[in-house]
This record gives sequence, C-alpha cells and structure tokens, in this order.
Amino acid sequence: MTIDEAVLYFYIYSFLGWIYESILVSVREKRWANRGFLIGPICPIYGAGGLLFALMGAHLSIPVTFLVCAASSAVLEYLTGLTLEKLFHASWWDYSNMPLNLNGYICLPASMLFGTMGVAVSHFIHPLVALPVGYLPAWLVSLSALLMVGVTSADITVTVSTLSDFVDKLVEIDKLINQAIDDKYRELESSVSDTLRSVKSLPASAREKIIDQAILKSDITLTGVQAQVLGKIKSLRNGSGGSDMPDRGRIREFIRRLPRKKQ
Repeated sequence: MTIDEAVLYFYIYSFLGWIYESILVSVREKRWANRGFLIGPICPIYGAGGLLFALMGAHLSIPVTFLVCAASSAVLEYLTGLTLEKLFHASWWDYSNMPLNLNGYICLPASMLFGTMGVAVSHFIHPLVALPVGYLPAWLVSLSALLMVGVTSADITVTVSTLSDFVDKLVEIDKLINQAIDDKYRELESSVSDTLRSVKSLPASAREKIIDQAILKSDITLTGVQAQVLGKIKSLRNGSGGSDMPDRGRIREFIRRLPRKKQ
C-alpha cells in the first residue's frame, strides 16, 4: 500500500463512517443529522480506524483482529474526544448513559461494535474496496489524494475558526439565561412569596421573553456555516470534565433564536 493509496483509503472510510453515523443518528432522532466534526461529509475518526483496521487486520486471525480493533478504537475514540473537549469545550458524542463507560468518551458496547466492524473491514470489506482502487492509474490516485487533503485542510480551517471562542459565547448565553431566570424568581419572591411556593417553573411566555432578552444582550449573530457546525455538537462542557452545559436541545434552541448575519 502506497502513501497515496493510504490517504485515499482514509477518505473512503471517513465517508463511509459519515454515512453510517448520519443514518444511525437520524433514525434514532427521527430527523436528519449531519454527523461529524467537520462541515464536509466525512468522519475522520472512522477514516483513521478503517485504515488502521485494513493495515493490521489482514495479517491477524479473526479473534485477534477483534480484540486489537476493539482496544485500538477505544484508545483512538477516547483521545479524540478528550482532545476536542480540551480545544473547544464541546462534545460530539456522549456515552454517559451507556454501561461501562469511561468519562462518556468510550464504553464497552461501542468498543465491541468497533471490534466487530474492524473484523468486517479488514477481512471482508477492504479487499472489495482495494480492488477498484488497484485498477486506478497511479497519477489519478495521487491527484485524488492531493485534492482530498486540500479540501479537508480548508474544511478544518473554516470549522476551527467557526468554533474558536464561539462555544464559549454560547455558554455565556446559557449563563445569562439562567441568571435572568434566577433574578426573575427573586423579583417574584419579594412580592408574591406565598404564591411562588406553589409555582414549579416560570410560565412559557415569561421564559421566552427572558431567553430573547439574554440572546439580544449577548450581541451574537450566526452565519449559515456557523449554524451547521454548531448543530453537530452533542453538548458543551464546562472545561473541567464536569457536567455538560448546555445539551444539544439547548444548543438547537440558541441556533434557532440567534439572529443571522446578512450575507
């Protein structure tokens, strides 16, 4: 396998992984979900995993392949999730509700699934993928790999510039809203304390007004690209490994309410 072929395989498995993730999450959420960290239709973690499985699995037995792929995918997924959180205080997946999970980044069921996928890729799928690639002329493989790297580099640049400081601004909006709601409760409590004891939440109309005022106070506007990138985030982290704030539902609400920049 040449370096150009390895790059091409990386993007093939990144695209296949994006299809798998998008379909799986779309069915689960009953709405179209464009998965992945980047804007384009690729999930690099699947590309790295698929390429790794293809390189190591062909020389191993199926049981050993399963164990190696399950373990290596767990390490890769944990390091990727941890790195993304450290860089952007954001999470694109969360296994916190799954059994035997580690900090929400990995869990045993997912690792076993990746082990099974590793066996499928290395022993069955990759030989089929490699067959047509083997018929391509070397210059076309090199050109395709170069174009893919160029497009992905531009995608990474746009994605990172979009996320830099922006997730922190969303967290600030969330804090503004929570503070505004707390202030409203204290205001009501000072005048109607007896009545307030029986009230478990603010009326919907009052909550809507508070959120709109907090968003207006934040003075943040969104572009279409920013809305697409932020919509992929599962949750925002507080930066210290604690609870998520806010979750995907709250992020969607912010994206819906934030004013759009005029193009």
